[in-house]
Amino acid sequence: MSNDVIASIEKGATVLCLCVRMARTVEVAGIAAAAGFDALYVDMEHSPISANDAAAICMAAPGFGLTPFVRVPKDDVGLASRLLDGGAFGIIFPHVDTAVQAKMLAGACLFPPRGRRSAVGSTIHLGFKALSQEEVAARLDHLITTTVMIETEQGIDNAEAITAVDGVDMVMVGTADLSAVIGAPGALDSQKIRNACEHVAAACKKNGKVFAIGGIRNDPKLAAEYAAMGAQFIIAGMDANYFQQSAMTDVIALRNALES
Repeated sequence: MSNDVIASIEKGATVLCLCVRMARTVEVAGIAAAAGFDALYVDMEHSPISANDAAAICMAAPGFGLTPFVRVPKDDVGLASRLLDGGAFGIIFPHVDTAVQAKMLAGACLFPPRGRRSAVGSTIHLGFKALSQEEVAARLDHLITTTVMIETEQGIDNAEAITAVDGVDMVMVGTADLSAVIGAPGALDSQKIRNACEHVAAACKKNGKVFAIGGIRNDPKLAAEYAAMGAQFIIAGMDANYFQQSAMTDVIALRNALES
């Protein structure tokens, strides 16, 4: 297998990712692919989705042409390791404020000598082929993407140091949490948020890391603005929101038809 997200980004494409917070079965991967998404991430920070269900979705996603990621709770490197072993192509770590923290998290996703990930046999990423421990480690290190989320002013201030950490592949601005921290909840187009994103984008460009954006939903114009700023990985929507919005549109249409 290959990490198609990274391959696309290296060719200059912008990747669209679905946040999975409600779905528990592998069908969500097929639906996301049919909708045109390039990737999905299972959100274990904000949902009770089990590791077993998350792994099943991750194992199924490549078969539909999607690259699967998992967002774990803050600094949960133990869960991250289990999900990487179980089929995730990368981990998204939220609430990263310092380079020291980023180094600890990135190291947990890489095998020695670059990191400290525990040795594992051949995984689904490798088709469970009989490979040497050295080859397993080399191939998985090449496939796996480690993403850290900056969601506070402290993280923004430390963006250059965070993006310089070896093993960090993507740096994502979590615009929703950041907007709350700066006292403007939901104001994702505010100048403060734009300035913060520009700062992180510049740091990513300087240190050769992928700039990513989270929290931008139902606003294609704003998403395009952040893409023009350099974002190549965008969390474009969430399953629960799509269900609610589509259901509400249908119910309103039916109510209107029944009352006419």
